[in-house]
Amino acid sequence: MADNPYAESSTPASPPGSATPAPGMVQCSITKKWFPEDEVVTFQGQLVSAEGKQILLDRLQTGAEAPNEFVRPGVWRRIGCIFFIDGILLGIFGWVLNYMFGINFFTPVTEPSVMSRRVIVSVIALVVANLYFGLLHGWKGQSLGKMAGNLRVINMDGTPISKPKAFARALAYTFGNVLTVLALLAGALTKNVAIISVGVFLGGIWGLVDGILALVDTRMQRTLHDRICGTRVILLNS
Repeated sequence: MADNPYAESSTPASPPGSATPAPGMVQCSITKKWFPEDEVVTFQGQLVSAEGKQILLDRLQTGAEAPNEFVRPGVWRRIGCIFFIDGILLGIFGWVLNYMFGINFFTPVTEPSVMSRRVIVSVIALVVANLYFGLLHGWKGQSLGKMAGNLRVINMDGTPISKPKAFARALAYTFGNVLTVLALLAGALTKNVAIISVGVFLGGIWGLVDGILALVDTRMQRTLHDRICGTRVILLNS
């Protein structure tokens, strides 16, 4: 294996006098040198020494690809997983729920006669969506859409997300819907439809910002809810 051009020749690539690593020694993913365990840290799922960390940071600043770096999914792959699989599944559930409560697509959001039913439907749909994403992401980092698209949610250091973080991320993802539900509830209690309009508008803005941040982040494609929860979505090896 060729020496890393950034490596110092004074540091051996493996423990001296031994063909195999000495106990307590680990290999830096960047320099390929061996170091004591307490001299390396985990960064983006890799074991990195102080020397390797500086090399990695230099590469990130110049836009170069780091060894073993996680691969972000293509924009259309991620959108397809969200809208055409997860979105369709949750959309079908929402359609059935609305039908059961006598609400259809043409019923105005601010219609006073159905406002209380809309509150109930919206709360149920919100709870189900959070359970769907929270449970599946907490289980294996994948919703059904991500399973189909070979994607996974992870922490920034490459480790699996915990169940509490999965639910926190689901709440951040659906926070636009939370604003809408709160507006519906406030509007139903006060009989003020203007509150509902404001809530729907703010919820839409949240979702718009969430998506735009992913599009402008060409390196990691992190959404607003990813940034809030310290997560990212990666493309798994086929």
